[in-house]
This record gives sequence, C-alpha cells and structure tokens, in this order.
Amino acid sequence: MDTSLYNEIVNVIKNFNGLTRNCAKKLQETFPNIDTNTLYSILNIQYQRKMRCTYGKFQNNRNRYWDLFQKALRNNEKSGILVKLSEMFDIAPCLMAKLILQKYFDDHQDLDKNNEKKEGSVNINTYLKNTYMIPDSDLAYEVFLCTVFDNLYSPLVDAMRLSLGQQYEVRLQKEAIKLGLAFRGEEYLRKYGYDKTPDLKLDVPIVIDGFVINWIEGKAVFADEDVHSDYMKNQYLSYWNRFGPGLVIYWFGYLKTIVETGDKRFIVRDYMPTNIKKIWSIQNGNHMPEETTVKKTDNNNSD
Repeated sequence: MDTSLYNEIVNVIKNFNGLTRNCAKKLQETFPNIDTNTLYSILNIQYQRKMRCTYGKFQNNRNRYWDLFQKALRNNEKSGILVKLSEMFDIAPCLMAKLILQKYFDDHQDLDKNNEKKEGSVNINTYLKNTYMIPDSDLAYEVFLCTVFDNLYSPLVDAMRLSLGQQYEVRLQKEAIKLGLAFRGEEYLRKYGYDKTPDLKLDVPIVIDGFVINWIEGKAVFADEDVHSDYMKNQYLSYWNRFGPGLVIYWFGYLKTIVETGDKRFIVRDYMPTNIKKIWSIQNGNHMPEETTVKKTDNNNSD
C-alpha cells in the first residue's frame, strides 16, 4: 500500500470520535475498494497505540467514571451506561469496564478481623470473560454490554482473532501442499527443541524471484513500519539466524516502505507466490532448479 493512501486511512481513524465498530463502518464507506480485513487491521493497530498512550490518564480518572456510573444508576438511566461513558471519553468499552471493575472490587474487597482489607489482587480479566461471576447484577450486565459493543478488546474478539490466525495458518499449509512443497510445521519443530519457529520450515529450499527461501511465515495483519519492526526483532531475525533467508506473508497487506531494497534476510509479500523454482537436493543428482507455476486463481481459496 502506498504511503499516501495509508495516511488517508489513518487520518480518518484519528479524526473519528466514537466506538471503533462505528469507525470500521466509516472506513468501509470511505474506502470501498480496500479489503475489509485490511481496514480493520489498520484500525486495530492505530487504536491500540492510542489506548497505550492514554490509558494512564484514564486510570487516574477512575473515580470520576465510577461516580458518573453510580449517578446514572440512581437516575434509572437505560442500560448501556458504561458503553455511553466509553464513547463520551473516547476509551474502548472493555477498558472502561476494567476501570469500573477495579474500582468496584477495591471498594468491596473482603475485610479481615481487624477491619482491614485483605491482601491479594483480583483478576479483572476473569470477570470480564465471565460476567456472571460479578456479584452486582447491574454491573454484571453493564460489563457484558461492553464486551458486546467492543470489537477490539472484548474476550470474544480475542477468540475470533486467534481463530483467524489459525485459519490463515491452515491456508498457508494448503497452498504450500498445492505447490508440492515439502515442509515441517511449528509443532514438529517445537518437538525437536526450537522455541521460535516459523509457520513452515522447508525441507527443500525454493527460489522466488531469484531469492532462496528456507522458511515461510504468515501473519493475518496489515504491516506498517512499527508492526514489521516488532516482528522482525522478535521473530524473523531468529528464523534467519537459524534457517537462513525466508518469506514473510502479510495476508492483509503492508506499507511499501517496510521493504528494504537488497535485503538478503527475507522477502515480503501479501500472497503465497506461485512462480516458484524447486531446488532438488544434490543427493538426487539434479542440480537444476525445477520451475513450478500454479494459476493465480488457486491462491484465492482460503478454506
């Protein structure tokens, strides 16, 4: 993706006030020709960065949010109070729910025989995932609504994100099999003691656009410079040190500026290339690469 188009998308996100689910709809309307997964991934990245920068301020205002919540309850306002507060203060609903839960449990923590609060912190995430465990029924329902209206920080979204990642891992394996590649998966490599493993470690290297590939890693995200840099430091460089050069696939696209000209460690694509050349082992007595080409249309099957 060109930098100019990326900046247009980011500007829409930064200038939008309200819930991220509504921002996602705005992005789809503004950029109808861009894949929905790509837009959502960019929104996810930008909003999480924003929340990391401002969450400390929200923590300091926790008592204020609690007072507003209690006032709304006393006034018998309609359900969805916490969702409205999150929209008012531009904070993710589930993060608002966490702040309110922290305040609630701080005020209702059990007292010991000396009328002092017992030590030990409450795992807020447990109550966010299991709202029926919250003793206060009104608060429980309000927190539940936060998990419904939050499309970035909800436990349900976390499960969907994990499922999406697994779906694209399966897709990568299927496309590799269609191309006739011999490979080992993550489970096999971990079994033999590798702590950091790519999605696929090729038994026989291949050549793509003149670049030798020993491993393939797929990510179901859009990659800008910061995302790519984090993955490179935490994963790709380890793969390169152990296995040599490889291929990185960002299924939802990437910013063109992340590609370094002449990089010999890995190449970056947003699809599984089909114009590959297989390098047969010397033991087979064939030193010439065999070129394999598969129609691009086969690459669109995600199942």
